Amino acid sequence: MSDILEPQLDLHFLPNGEVVNETNQDPAIPRVTGYQRYWVSADLGQAHDWSAAVVIKDQALPIVDDGKVIIGPRERTVVYADRFRGVSYVDVVDYLIRLRNAPPFGGKSELAIDGTSIGRVVSDLLWDQSVDHKAVQMTGGQDWAKKGARYVNAGKTFMIENLAVLFASGDIKFAADCPLRDEIEADLASFATTTTAAGNQIITQSRSEGGHGDLGIALILGGFASQYLHAGLPVQQSLRGWS
Repeated sequence: MSDILEPQLDLHFLPNGEVVNETNQDPAIPRVTGYQRYWVSADLGQAHDWSAAVVIKDQALPIVDDGKVIIGPRERTVVYADRFRGVSYVDVVDYLIRLRNAPPFGGKSELAIDGTSIGRVVSDLLWDQSVDHKAVQMTGGQDWAKKGARYVNAGKTFMIENLAVLFASGDIKFAADCPLRDEIEADLASFATTTTAAGNQIITQSRSEGGHGDLGIALILGGFASQYLHAGLPVQQSLRGWS
């Protein structure tokens, strides 16, 4: 029934990322606020290494279910990817700012970068320009914690396993026209879990001539940010009558 009734909603996509249904002043139709936002995430390499950026669309839109207007299921889709190298820190910062502000991301996007190594330099440059972002420093372990206004420490194994679960459950999918999808999937396939002699599980990566890992890391960061760093998004994870 929801598939039949849903198209009757007139959705308005607001510049701040909120999505509301037009009621046409009908008191019988409640006004429900969903959202459509974007997560821009980047893995940063040295000048001679590859850097990569990935964008995840994150939305939960008003729908009709069992005759009632409610917030629909959360949907996350990988919609954009890019990689580059041979540019300065200033150029990287300029690129990230332009990407975050580009249509349709502008005004409704969050930025998360790899905060290790040169990521600290890029984070400082972004901070100096008052660009809000999270710098994720990859650590060992199976947890994560915020460190001040912009830094987050997160276990690399923890983040990789998080993305694997999101893909396995269908909570994140690729858009049909997502650029560099094959390269991203090759990067993700290069990660493997290994058990050490002490019984600890660690993540290893096999790198072929064509595989760099940067696109995979960028998506791993984005998946982590969308799952744990979101704030105040109106999400209804399950619907009445849905299994």
